[in-house]
Amino acid sequence: MKGNVYKYAINSVLAITVGFSVFLILSDNVSPFTTQATVHKPIANIAPEVSGKITEVYITNGDHIRTGSLLFSIDKAKYQLAVEKAESQLQQAIESNHSKEQLLESSKLTLVQRQLELIDAEKDYHRYLTLDKKGLTNKKAIDDAKVALDLAINNIEIAKSNIEQINIELNHGDHAAMKIARDNVSSARLDLSNTEIRSTIDGVVTNLQLQKGSYINIGTPSLFVVNDKAEWVSADFNEKGVSHLKTGNVTYVVFDALPGYVFDGKIISKDSAIFDIYNPTNQLASVENDDRWIRNQQKIRTRIAVDNMNSDLISGSRATVMVANGNPIIDAVGIAWMHFVSLFRYVY
Repeated sequence: MKGNVYKYAINSVLAITVGFSVFLILSDNVSPFTTQATVHKPIANIAPEVSGKITEVYITNGDHIRTGSLLFSIDKAKYQLAVEKAESQLQQAIESNHSKEQLLESSKLTLVQRQLELIDAEKDYHRYLTLDKKGLTNKKAIDDAKVALDLAINNIEIAKSNIEQINIELNHGDHAAMKIARDNVSSARLDLSNTEIRSTIDGVVTNLQLQKGSYINIGTPSLFVVNDKAEWVSADFNEKGVSHLKTGNVTYVVFDALPGYVFDGKIISKDSAIFDIYNPTNQLASVENDDRWIRNQQKIRTRIAVDNMNSDLISGSRATVMVANGNPIIDAVGIAWMHFVSLFRYVY
């Protein structure tokens, strides 16, 4: 009797083992399974938009921060001087523009005066012509009146030319100089404001290595902020199971960091392409010679949203994922296997 018990126990274990082995071999076709899954969280790479010496660091590693939180500051001295210089140049441009506007008004008054002088010169010339018909003047007087008339006409042309030149300078030269000066002030003020580096997202500070007094260049990665409010699991499945990797399909997820728990999830997307190292863009294809009869399968990157994901998980935590088939029997076997995997994580 005792021997029969052992026999049945051994046979049961062997049957279960064989059953699970067959299931795993066939899983890519009926219920895709992978151990190549990783937790991902958006990470903001914070880099300064100006260069300079770090004067203060306001956060520590692991701090929870909000969008707009002050992270660190850069020496403001040269950027403050740049603002003052730009503002001074703008003031000079404004004064130059104002002087040109005053000169324009003066030139317009001069034109009015020249027009009145022309009227007087025309009257004098016509009066001398009338007197000449009566024999009451001489040719020299008429010639002098004609010269005065021509001079008045020429003076009007000069006055109009001066007004036109001033308008050109105001509309093209001085206005352009004013715009450049204003842009320089805006740019200098922006650089000054950028000496205070702020967070662009809510999240947790990680890998902080900033040191007060050190010099940092523009665009140099200075720290990282992990967005712990948005997270997903990236799972790489064999392409044989592509028919099951549809948006909305249910998944079972086990995290290495949380043994004993199986989480429910759903597929939210899958990548439509992968990087082909053998066919780079605009270059000749690089052909790989492979003499193996059976090659490794291509993996398909799939993004999965997990229900009630534990906040203790970090970006990069490893996971195991199985996609539900929809068949009650297959899904029961799959769930049993995932629970076994979750318990196995206690020892490995």
